[in-house]
Amino acid sequence: MKIAHLIRFVFALLVPFALATAGLAESGKITLKTAARVSGPIACLGEVAVVDVADPILRNELIGLHLSPAPSAGQSSYLTINDIRSILSAHGYSSNEIAIAGSSRVRLEAESIADEANAEEAPIRKLPRRSFGGKFLPAPSEPEVITVAHVVRNVRRGEIIQPSDVEMRELSVVRREEAYPTSLENIVGKEAARGISADRPIGSKDVREPIVVRRNEVVTVFARAGNIIVRREMLALNDAGKGELVEVQPISPQTFGRARESERFQAQVVGPGEAVVLTGYTQVQPTRPLPPIAPQGVNR
Repeated sequence: MKIAHLIRFVFALLVPFALATAGLAESGKITLKTAARVSGPIACLGEVAVVDVADPILRNELIGLHLSPAPSAGQSSYLTINDIRSILSAHGYSSNEIAIAGSSRVRLEAESIADEANAEEAPIRKLPRRSFGGKFLPAPSEPEVITVAHVVRNVRRGEIIQPSDVEMRELSVVRREEAYPTSLENIVGKEAARGISADRPIGSKDVREPIVVRRNEVVTVFARAGNIIVRREMLALNDAGKGELVEVQPISPQTFGRARESERFQAQVVGPGEAVVLTGYTQVQPTRPLPPIAPQGVNR
């Protein structure tokens, strides 16, 4: 019985002591960072760790605790968690009172005060935005909502767009980098110049006039000079739609492949297999005037 009473007495003394020790251990916590910038000549604990201590006096002491000299400009150094424990122990702070957690080591870097001062003193210049061509770009504006044509299915290159392939929808744009036809009349009947995905707006570069003259086809070219109209069969050198320009050259057995540059010119397509020489390309050579007609019976 005496032994049992003795055990109970010792246990009653140890429990309050253990609770008090646990309370001290949880009274403060230091969480180390992975990296820190040192502003002064000596690194302090408050720069490399987050100090979470309830007592304000103890907290201020720990924040200002000197750890090691700061690294030189452009250099870095490291402090491990064991280094922090040794420094705290040397200053009389027990690990039972303050728990240390966080990163296993902290990378220290010197903070350039001169650079910060120059950055603060330097005026902030707002440079205008420029395009690659050197032109000034306008400031961002509110989005503009326009109604343009959208395709309702995938359209392949070369397909003729039908009325059932498109519908008018709203489109929000900030800056128009491409023109969008706003009428179905400008879309229906045109040929897709490239593949267009479904539900995508149709730009002016996505469609073209249907090709009515194809490369290496014979084209009837008309040229007009005054009241005289000349017609000649030529060879087309590129594809073109109605209203577009086609480059042509003479059809000659002596011409192998592409003719000389002086024999090639451009004409405007007016229909399938037909083109008209533009005024700027028509050159009429002056002719020698005919001699006057002599009266009968007079020999010249």
